[in-house]
Order: sequence, then structure tokens, then C-alpha cells
Amino acid sequence: MRLTNVRLTALTTLIFAGAGLILPHQVWPQSGQLKTAAAVLDRYKQVLGGVEAIAKVQSETVHGEIEGTGLSGKSTFVSYAKPFRQLFKVTRADGSEAISGFDGEVSWSVDSQGATIDKDTAPEAVRRDADLQYALHQPDYFKNLDLAGVTDFDGRPCYWLHGTTHWGKDNNQFYDVQTGLLAGYRFQADDKSAAVSTLVFQDYKNFGGPLVATKLTSRTGDHVRTFTFTSVSYEPLADSIFELPQAVKALAK
Repeated sequence: MRLTNVRLTALTTLIFAGAGLILPHQVWPQSGQLKTAAAVLDRYKQVLGGVEAIAKVQSETVHGEIEGTGLSGKSTFVSYAKPFRQLFKVTRADGSEAISGFDGEVSWSVDSQGATIDKDTAPEAVRRDADLQYALHQPDYFKNLDLAGVTDFDGRPCYWLHGTTHWGKDNNQFYDVQTGLLAGYRFQADDKSAAVSTLVFQDYKNFGGPLVATKLTSRTGDHVRTFTFTSVSYEPLADSIFELPQAVKALAK
């Protein structure tokens, strides 16, 4: 899954906590030419740049900034990703750091409190979050994913896909009727809390690969986080970047 998807909130949940419920959306009668979830997803892949452009991305580095409620100042982040491997580093305004990662087997985090291994999140959810070509594989992670109609999301009419993941979590995806681009998600957290969050995608740009949303707003209850991407590159990354830190290796024994 690209950083522009659920992986962003999944990783930063380890750094910024919050919980709450999101009110349901008004549903409009479905209109327009797209009648199936498959058609909506196919259009999405096309407007991103096409299947070939998505599949071509084998390494991704993203730099950006984080602002939000309860944060003292602006944080910065850098994300490194290869298929089913990822590393996410946050530097807070006070200079402290938090790091999260997945090496293909172990999901972990390290901060000032020490190292931890994530044992609460379903393994298949962790693997999905590290799927760099998630746009090509979305149905593979669902028991069912259906077109529920056209509804308002973030002030614009969107195709609403509703599904249940293989690990039993409710998941809603919203695709802008006019542009075909992903407008956002409403989903249950993949850990035991099952908190409901929304994630809004805006300001799509091209960095030499598929289109990328460069402004992401995450809302969980009263907690809001805004992630702004300042750069995206696709230069090859060494596998060593994703190796487990020694403190995590000690826990994994």
C-alpha cells in the first residue's frame, strides 16, 4: 500500500493516539455510468497513470511535514518503502524521534520508551499496509467489496465502495465521481481498539510515477493530523534500510 493510503495512519498510530466515531454520510441515489466496484477501481488505476506506471514503482521515498491537534509545533517525516517492506521516521518539534517499520515479517516501533513489536494488528493487515502496489491488488484483501452507491464525502459526490476485510474490519472507500481519484477512506482500525477513522486525500501531483495525493488529513474523534508531502522519489533503496534494529531483534528472539 502506498503511503497515500491506510499505511500512513497505521504507522502514525504508534506515535499519535486517539479514538472516536464518525457519523454516517448522506447517501444519494446512484447515477452515472459506473455500476460496479470493479469499474470504479479500474477507472482509479487509469487516472493514477495506468497499471504499468503503478507496477513500475519498486522503491519510494517520501519527505513531508505533520501538523495537528495536540502537537506542539510541526513534525517532519520520511518514509521509505519497497514491496512489503517499509520504514517510517518522525522527528517531532522538540527533536525527539519515533521510528516504525516492517521487514516482511515483523511490524515494530522504537521511540524514547524503547522498542515494541506489534502483536495486536492482524498479520494480513500489516502486509496490506506494506503493499506498494495496493491499487492493483485491493480486492485481494477483502471478503467482499461492493459499490454501495454515490454519496457525499468531504463535500463532493463520490462512488462509495463498502467492504469487509479478510480479518473482519469494516472499510469504506470514496472515489470522486468527477475525477475518478480516491477522495478518502472511513475505516475501522486494524488493532483491537476498532476505532473509526477517516482519511481525506487532496492535491494530487505527479513526481514521475503515478499521481500522488500530497495532502492527507486524518481524523479520529477530535484528533486531526495533516500530512503534507514535500517530495516523492523513486530511486532504488538498499534492502539494509529495512533490517530490524538491534533492540527489536532482541525482542523477536
